[in-house]
Amino acid sequence: MDENQKRTAEARLDKLQKELADLKLRWPAHSLKPAMLIELEDLEEEIDNLKNLLSEK
Repeated sequence: MDENQKRTAEARLDKLQKELADLKLRWPAHSLKPAMLIELEDLEEEIDNLKNLLSEK
């Protein structure tokens, strides 16, 4: 991974982490909508993938 790709991945990771934090702020105490759960899973999966990619040397 070159330096430009690394910066792009880090920027994407930062954006996804902010989206995840926003989602958790909107998280209802009751009556969770399936779309929110799917969004949570998608965000967490993409964050994990980017972290793994960035940790590779």
